[in-house]
Amino acid sequence: LNAARSASSLPPRREWESRDSASPAVGRAVAAGHARRPFQALDLPFWRRLLMMALNGLPHRLRVAAVRLDSRRAALPPAAAAAVRTEHLVTARLADYQAAPQQVDAMVIGAALGGAAAHLTQALGGLFLPQPFVLTFRGGSPADSLEQHLARVARLAPSIMQRNPDLLTLSHFDPVHDGWLTRDVTHIRLKLLRLPQGYRDFIRARLRPGGALVFLDCGARWPQATLGPRQRLQVGGWGAIDAQEFLQGSKRLDAWLAKRGSPHRGGWAGAGLAFESFPESEWGVESELVQDTRDFAAVHGYRFIHLRFSHPQAFSLLALKAQRLRCVKQGMEPQGILVESFGHYDPVAADRAGLLPLWLIFNTWDSREFLQKTLATLPAHLPVLFCGLVTFSRPPDMVPWGGWWEAMGDRKVYFFGPRASHYPADLPALWRWHGALWRWVTSHPRSLHARLDAEDLAALAEKLERERHHPGHERAASGSLCGCNINGQ
Repeated sequence: LNAARSASSLPPRREWESRDSASPAVGRAVAAGHARRPFQALDLPFWRRLLMMALNGLPHRLRVAAVRLDSRRAALPPAAAAAVRTEHLVTARLADYQAAPQQVDAMVIGAALGGAAAHLTQALGGLFLPQPFVLTFRGGSPADSLEQHLARVARLAPSIMQRNPDLLTLSHFDPVHDGWLTRDVTHIRLKLLRLPQGYRDFIRARLRPGGALVFLDCGARWPQATLGPRQRLQVGGWGAIDAQEFLQGSKRLDAWLAKRGSPHRGGWAGAGLAFESFPESEWGVESELVQDTRDFAAVHGYRFIHLRFSHPQAFSLLALKAQRLRCVKQGMEPQGILVESFGHYDPVAADRAGLLPLWLIFNTWDSREFLQKTLATLPAHLPVLFCGLVTFSRPPDMVPWGGWWEAMGDRKVYFFGPRASHYPADLPALWRWHGALWRWVTSHPRSLHARLDAEDLAALAEKLERERHHPGHERAASGSLCGCNINGQ
């Protein structure tokens, strides 16, 4: 009752998610594409840039401490959980498209796959509607304790679930890749189980009659524990650390925890929790939304294009192939390969200079292997524009700075990212990568404007599925690039 009273006194929020979270970032990237303006997920004001440049002279641990403090300040107060409503989350996402075209031929919905989703949507000239929403609440697990995390979730999730029957609550606890965050904040990912009324109205208003609803259905799986109806827990996240290593622990994780001064040892299986395979928190898609969208398309006469891969990186390959096909349609040779990482991507830059985009999930060894193998399939004369990722943790599966250079072999490389001396927490590189990229783009103009239709994309996905056993399309750490289904209706 006290939480409800506190929530009722909260001011209305237009935005519940951090602006650089996957769903808001993809939508704003797509909107920027329609406006033909550069896009950067972190659009920092000048005063914050000055502050970050001043902080960058501090030792790594102090730089991370400053960022942790700011993350805690920006997080939602726990009382806000009682005020969360599906329609508010949806309204915030649709507001990104106020200046976008009023009618489009394709609408993309589903997994918020960062740069891959943004490039695929731009290739169609469409708009993107995400399944997930990520809320960050103040207060975390200072001792890297799963029990501390669960105690906080127990105070947050029921308030959300009681008022939103169309949402699944997924508490995501990754004290390794997100260790600098989980000590101060608690992440809860909400996933749509049904097509909300706001999406239904938006699609009918903005998608032309007979247009295509393209569903990005990522079948990635991860062990999760069921905490209650429509409520699950995931420990760990995508990278080069196996899910069972997160749960059971290992010598290398214990050594890493000891080095950072953590009292925790032995994994995060949790007493009394039973872990089963479910759609992965960050990239996986819940099947209920797929079926509800398919039914909606059938009722209203839209073509339903179902693109399903079992690995998130497969969608990056699909986006790269889509860009190549756009170049062919326009009779234009690409100028280079734009390698993007996590939230560092800009589909407008790729189109402005005729670049082939290759989006990486993170700065871990699995992404490096994917990069190296994919580059081997691309023309050797194309230079690489590498947008190195800035993070604030040094997990045991992080690729060292020089490892990226080795992956790119003898190619000419333009490196837009953190310096070796400050990798991976070079604060000014959070925005300087984008300025450096656009200086290159501006000096190498080659505009790509050809679009694809949804059936073009479906054909490319079918071809990619046939090629799934190619060595360049394998995945060593967390599954293979297999299981693509494309259904037209």
